Amino acid sequence: MLELERLIMNIVEKYGGTSVGTIEQIQAIAQHAKAMKEKGHNLVIVASAMGKTTNKLIELAHSVTNNPNKRELDSLLSTGEQQTITLLAIAMNSIGVDAISLTGYQAGFLTSKHHSRALIKDIDTTTIQSHLDQGKVVVVAGFQGATEYGDITTLGRGGSDTTAVAIAAKLGYQCHIFTDVAGVYTIDPRLYTRAKKLKSISYEEMMQMACLGAGVLETRSVELASKYNVPLFLGKALETDLEKGTWIMHKELEDMPITGLSVKDDYAIMRFMHLPNDGVYLGKLFKMISDLNINLDTISQQLDDEGLANFTLYCSEEQSNQIMEHASKEYPIHQMLGYIKLSLVGLGISTHSGIASKVLNILSENNIKYYMITSSEISISLTIEKKDKVRAVQTLGKAFDL
Repeated sequence: MLELERLIMNIVEKYGGTSVGTIEQIQAIAQHAKAMKEKGHNLVIVASAMGKTTNKLIELAHSVTNNPNKRELDSLLSTGEQQTITLLAIAMNSIGVDAISLTGYQAGFLTSKHHSRALIKDIDTTTIQSHLDQGKVVVVAGFQGATEYGDITTLGRGGSDTTAVAIAAKLGYQCHIFTDVAGVYTIDPRLYTRAKKLKSISYEEMMQMACLGAGVLETRSVELASKYNVPLFLGKALETDLEKGTWIMHKELEDMPITGLSVKDDYAIMRFMHLPNDGVYLGKLFKMISDLNINLDTISQQLDDEGLANFTLYCSEEQSNQIMEHASKEYPIHQMLGYIKLSLVGLGISTHSGIASKVLNILSENNIKYYMITSSEISISLTIEKKDKVRAVQTLGKAFDL
């Protein structure tokens, strides 16, 4: 009971760009922070850049050159979050809340040297903890850190989620992710209006859904929460009733075989045909892909009658364009665009038989072609044409009562 009380009193809150898009929203968060402090909570707030600020900064850099230096671009993009956190701290101080803003570097975030997609290596929370001990609200810039040499880095898409969970893990706090949606839904409500909001979902299911296209949380943040057992909540900004959002937690197997359905858009199929089945030759190909910092979604290999290797790679359209640019002169590649990856996720998949056959029969009955099917203990994924997305989502959503 004492441990529960400790967690309740110590919270990291994260606010996304749509939640801090205006001065009025920032002032509302300041009032919320004041109420939280009056209730005795220790509070860290992690903030993203306001609204479309990051996109505008990227456009600004590209107005100078089509290929901005990644180190300098990270330095530029980090100013978006710095603007938000200073405004939040100013707003809180103006209503009598003792608050201080910290950049990722000031907050102790040590990252790898991979600009635009850096990994967190460690966090020295000494400064954060010192300010918390003084009763302050600590407002930290999401999405950023610094290398051991002091170069500013950014963490990539969804990096502010990862920032918040990493701080919570290090401090032993809860983490509340506030966005413009009310929680995690079985399916994106924009694709399926009958989608249901989940009261809870397992870390494993949420990781799969995030990895397979659900945009509500960044995959790395859920992975961190699971690894360090961080109580993780997702809900609408400034919602004080935590029963109205979704809790991500460790869960037992349930009777419901399917928890949700995710869609990954702009999916590409890359086919490498008739390659020598030689480790050195193929190693060069995959090293080139690795050097581009591309994590392939799926790799399929077959040997033809002549003993030559045929590879099929599945990745995003952007990644496929990078591969084409760097490999098409040396390797025979066929690029296929216009696909999506549709995935059914649920802890019960491994304990319920017949799910794959039901999915395939539904697609067949509705004349929806699929080009690849893969499965794991908690997911079944299919590659289909983009034109069939809405029809496939709505048909499967209805069939599995999602």
